[in-house]
Amino acid sequence: MPDPRLPLRPVPAPSVRPWAGSRLAAAEEHVGELWLCGPDSVVEVPGGDRTLDDLAAELGGALVGRRGMALLGARFPLLTKLIDAADWLSLQVHPDDALARDLYGEDAVGKAEAWLVLEADPGAELVTGPAEGLADGALLASIEAGTTSHEHCRRSRAVAGQTLLLQTGTLHAIGAGTFIYEIEQPSDLTFRISDWGRPTGRQLHRAEAMRAVDPARHALPAGSGFGLDGGALEVPQFRLELPDVTGGPVRREPGDESLEVVTALRGTLRLGGDGWSETLATYETLVVPAAAAAYLVEGGPDSIAAVGRIP
Repeated sequence: MPDPRLPLRPVPAPSVRPWAGSRLAAAEEHVGELWLCGPDSVVEVPGGDRTLDDLAAELGGALVGRRGMALLGARFPLLTKLIDAADWLSLQVHPDDALARDLYGEDAVGKAEAWLVLEADPGAELVTGPAEGLADGALLASIEAGTTSHEHCRRSRAVAGQTLLLQTGTLHAIGAGTFIYEIEQPSDLTFRISDWGRPTGRQLHRAEAMRAVDPARHALPAGSGFGLDGGALEVPQFRLELPDVTGGPVRREPGDESLEVVTALRGTLRLGGDGWSETLATYETLVVPAAAAAYLVEGGPDSIAAVGRIP
């Protein structure tokens, strides 16, 4: 059994996508997503490789904390990834917990998420909800008929440093030239409404999307300039912080309450706690268990750190 007081370093998992850019791998490799940390992430521990979900089942609250146990029990409670788009992602919507359970069983969870735009090319856009003034019935009719297009969507300029909260039920898509860090519930339940006519053969999920979509919902601004309004973005499923690590060490205290998922989004981070120290290069991630003692995070003058936890 691994020492529950020591951090875990998950192995990033690349995901091939038809809309992939070239920030995460060579263009010909088509890596559109890099899954940094989630239930299926593999970590090397004494005795062999294990997934974070396996370790959560074994260690329980020592890994995920009291709040993690209250939210999902002995399961790994977060998913973080990078998304690099050279073309539009599909137009999609995610279910809430109740619909996820109804469709896929009691162990299923929904997919609330937040985006932090790391880079945005000139002209890059995001779909952040239905078009202004579009009647609810018109949106639902277009989904049912398979005719939903950009005309049905609110398109907003992607701006580096902005953070958006996407509650379940929000119509959304990420546009070409956008590079995003995403934190979300530990779920990959995505209902595609349109793939914009790409000949990929990917399945659409119009019936499920009609049940999931909330025509009144739009992405909610939560921060700009790589800062968060009020110092943190918090919903019942996760909390995101962007601590300023450029002016000296920042003290973190898991306190048995929640694990912390720390990612270097820019520059290098140095982390150290009781009997351990780790260095994270850009886009590397460390999981600090809830049972870990207080630790410090420090970066250079250009460093950006993201910390995800359970509120």
